[in-house]
Amino acid sequence: MPSSIELVKNTQPLEINQNIQSQKKLLLIENDSYLSKVFLMDDNHASYQTTKIRTSETLSQELRSYLVENRPHMIIFDIGLADSEQLLTIRDLRALFDGFLFIVSSKNSEQEHVDAFTLGADDYLLKPMNSRILMMRIEALFHRQSNKVKQVELASLTLGDVCLQPKSQKCFINGAVVKLTTFEFNLLKSLLEHQGKILSRDHLYSTLLKRVYNGVERTLDVRMSQLREKLTLAGMKKNQIETVWGQGYMLNNLTG
Repeated sequence: MPSSIELVKNTQPLEINQNIQSQKKLLLIENDSYLSKVFLMDDNHASYQTTKIRTSETLSQELRSYLVENRPHMIIFDIGLADSEQLLTIRDLRALFDGFLFIVSSKNSEQEHVDAFTLGADDYLLKPMNSRILMMRIEALFHRQSNKVKQVELASLTLGDVCLQPKSQKCFINGAVVKLTTFEFNLLKSLLEHQGKILSRDHLYSTLLKRVYNGVERTLDVRMSQLREKLTLAGMKKNQIETVWGQGYMLNNLTG
């Protein structure tokens, strides 16, 4: 069934702000102009670059490509009066997108609220809402992210017998340096940061290879195999990179 999600317009002309390159890119997914009007207000439009896409029950190829090529910092998704099937769109978005996902709803349902977070939402607001509250919650998410990034830059990532130093791009197994390519380092870093969770091929292609997974390509599988071999030869025994059939990959700590 063809999707009705399509790129509609940029709600903020690029010439409005000369500092457009420093703006956060927000993708608004909605059927009406409720969200668009909030970001066209004088106090809000200068802070963010916004693009609007229409809602559908499925993700179109256009939307998938847009997420990979434009890499917005946040998606604000107005699900309206969504039913349980439509809510699964949140899960599909999360498989492709690792930025902030903010849900806006017209349905006053505690179960929907819980389901949205379970499926991958970072925040949730009920309509009608105060536009200032929306903007403050968006800013709060970005502020926490900024603080977290600063902390990660100074820290090492350690799990079992693996230690990564993101700032110097060095990998250690039991204290010995293991030479990894930039892609292998970033792949292992993603697995460590999401230890115990399945990372889909869609997600890894989008975040690491910057393209949409076509369901056939084997590039990721080959590189994952090469990474496994290097880690095994280096003596990694306390962690295991598991292939989850039909879903993706997951790093497990065997000593936990």
